[in-house]
Amino acid sequence: HVADYPIGLESQVSEVKSLIFSDGYDGVHMVGIHGNGGSGKTTIAHAIYNLIANGFESICFLENVRENSYQHGLVYLQNMLLSNVFERKNLKATSFLQGISTIKHWLQQKKILLILDDVDKPEQLQALAGKPDWFGRGTRVIVT
Repeated sequence: HVADYPIGLESQVSEVKSLIFSDGYDGVHMVGIHGNGGSGKTTIAHAIYNLIANGFESICFLENVRENSYQHGLVYLQNMLLSNVFERKNLKATSFLQGISTIKHWLQQKKILLILDDVDKPEQLQALAGKPDWFGRGTRVIVT
């Protein structure tokens, strides 16, 4: 558990939270947090998670996207996303394109909070949260 407002990051947490809800609560909103390594991006994402997670049908915090992508591949990450959101469903993608199709099909009607931590390549984002129309109304995606 991370404190609701980590010392020294209160203003950044407030700013990200206001960006997340800048279009109201119904649309799908994607927000990126960028900065140098060690600048607190993941800590801010954890704080936002703690503040707003209870307002979603499902939540998924995928940590170390860069490392997992290099070690295990994008399909592995897609399957992690699916298993986090649908704990009891046996949804498995066997290819990159099937993963995209499965994510779109199953998440289009769901309001989720998706946090993708340590994304460093466009294809990682494309594999996991390619377009807002993949997700249900009210979904929030945060990328660090």
